[in-house]
Amino acid sequence: MARAMRDIHVEEVMSRNPQIVTGEMSVKEGAELLKKKGISTLIIESEGKPVGIVTDRDFVVKVIAEGLGYDAKLKDIMSSPIIMIPHDEYLSDAAKIMSRRKIRKLPVVKDGKIVGILSENDIVRISPDLIALAQEYAKLHTGEEENVNKIEEYIAGKCEVCGQYSLRLTMYKGMLVCPECLDSMK
Repeated sequence: MARAMRDIHVEEVMSRNPQIVTGEMSVKEGAELLKKKGISTLIIESEGKPVGIVTDRDFVVKVIAEGLGYDAKLKDIMSSPIIMIPHDEYLSDAAKIMSRRKIRKLPVVKDGKIVGILSENDIVRISPDLIALAQEYAKLHTGEEENVNKIEEYIAGKCEVCGQYSLRLTMYKGMLVCPECLDSMK
């Protein structure tokens, strides 16, 4: 008997061993690495911390379409801050985050480290109907804050209050805030 999507954890279907590189790598080197490894996503790290993500689509939209030179740096085309999800979150919740945020790749975090990447393709491989359901969910809940069964998602970057780097930033009153500052603001 097939398991329900709400019973499958992200870590069960994610791609493991994400490729982590520095933002100083050129877009040419990044594209060559994607080709060599047969992957579509690079995690950008600075000082040992994830600061952004570059996907194969970024090479088309931000490099080729914008006429950016191949010597440009990955940090110039990365998406930041990086949106992540805990490894033990449910696949159905991950699909909702991806749909709501309009992202196709979602880094997976365990014990403060990125351990995998969840893609739309990973979800579709398990349940093609889940993407459609998540898109409908996003349409119904656009602009509304979920108070019941809040899905945990992580944003990594610098706290806009204290300036410290955090893997667990939360949007609060229009600012990205670390857990410590969030507690003091409430």
